[in-house]
Amino acid sequence: MAIREVVWKISDTMYDEMTQVQKELSFPNLMDLVSLAVQRYLAEIRHETWWVEFRKLQQQVRASGGFQLGQTKEEIIANLREQRHQIFESNYANMY
Repeated sequence: MAIREVVWKISDTMYDEMTQVQKELSFPNLMDLVSLAVQRYLAEIRHETWWVEFRKLQQQVRASGGFQLGQTKEEIIANLREQRHQIFESNYANMY
């Protein structure tokens, strides 16, 4: 595993706060505290991004008419056939 060095300049106040937290949480060194903090922050960002994408998907489903629960099997098949026909028309309209 490759290791890279990062130089980070922080204020005295931030340094004091970090060392205090290091002692309170019994981290062996400041590097472990910073590493864990960055990992947790990245996990939060990924989780937040997932929720944003999920909400977009929900909006797309709602905008397209939802899941149309309660439809009969025949209605669902008719809708799928219509969608397939529309896709075919849009993809191959220039060929005929």
